[in-house]
Amino acid sequence: MNILTLTVEEVANILRLSPITVYRELVKKHIPGFKVGNQWRIREDILKEWIEERSGWTSRFDRLRLEFQRIGRKRRISEKDILEEIQKVRKGRK
Repeated sequence: MNILTLTVEEVANILRLSPITVYRELVKKHIPGFKVGNQWRIREDILKEWIEERSGWTSRFDRLRLEFQRIGRKRRISEKDILEEIQKVRKGRK
C-alpha cells in the first residue's frame, strides 16, 4: 500500500493558507486529517477529493455524466464509453 501523508505545513502550502489556519480547520474537522502522536497528518488522496468536492467539480461532473448518458442513449453510445471520456477529462484537468 502506497499512501502518501502530508504535514500541516505541506497542506498549508497547497491550500495557500497559514499553518495556524490549517490547524484550526483540522481541529474543527473542516479538513480531513488524523493525529499521529501530537502531529497532524492528512492523506494526499483524501485531501484531493476534499478539494474537488469543495470546488464544485464533483457536482459538475455528475451533471455532465447525466447529460452524456441522455445524449448517449439517443446516439447509442455505451455507458462504458461515456465513463472513459469523463476519466480522460478528469485526468487532463489534474
